Amino acid sequence: MTCNTLSKSEDGQKEWKFKKAYDTLDEAILSAKKQNAQERTVEKLEAYKCTYCYKYHIGRNGKLITQKEKDKYRKELGLGLKILGKINLETLEPESKVKVIGWIDLNKIRY
Repeated sequence: MTCNTLSKSEDGQKEWKFKKAYDTLDEAILSAKKQNAQERTVEKLEAYKCTYCYKYHIGRNGKLITQKEKDKYRKELGLGLKILGKINLETLEPESKVKVIGWIDLNKIRY
């Protein structure tokens, strides 16, 4: 069984598009959280059980997603920039040209 949804193509024509089916609710929730964490997402996505194929899909619930919710999902999923290493200032040689002038919040850097 396959589930379809009606969408518009680039030239404005209506066409049927296949819905992505998930076997478990946990998989669907994880996928919805990942998509909610993206910057281009405007409406909140939620997982639901399909009454046609009895599998799980994700879809919009009609509510706008806030930046606070997106940040929460990013933190929960561990998305964003990672710090690969730290400089230990106590073991640094005195002749090295490193001067600490402040801290940078890596979560605010967009790439």
